[in-house]
Amino acid sequence: MKSGFVAFLDRYYEWMLRIAFAIVIGWFGALKIAHMSPAEELVDATLLWTHIPNVSYYLGIWEVIIGLCFLFPRLTTLTMLMFIVHMGGTLSPLFMLPEQSCIRIPFGLSLAGQYIIKNLVFLAAGAALYVKWEKCKTTL
Repeated sequence: MKSGFVAFLDRYYEWMLRIAFAIVIGWFGALKIAHMSPAEELVDATLLWTHIPNVSYYLGIWEVIIGLCFLFPRLTTLTMLMFIVHMGGTLSPLFMLPEQSCIRIPFGLSLAGQYIIKNLVFLAAGAALYVKWEKCKTTL
């Protein structure tokens, strides 16, 4: 028999993850749109090859859309696709700009590198959310 706390988590963890993703990813995106993101220069430097002026602004819009999509379970498959593409991009400075991501390459992460590497937790949480969604779909 599950304790009250475990039963609570089992019942609500999907929504806890969805809301957390919506807040964090949406907030990071809103900061880029408002030109207040500490990651703006890193994003622009990483995506310099696109030749899109102010590319971090457009990435911010993408992040806000992803954040909002997390709140709609019917959009889970699309959201996960958008999210995985985004996560691939957020990890790219580790390889494209190692001098900005690391104090001592490869393991001495700078503050920017730590900001980037935390996305591994996002990927794991996103995987858990997707597995939960897939299990729910098959039981309907």
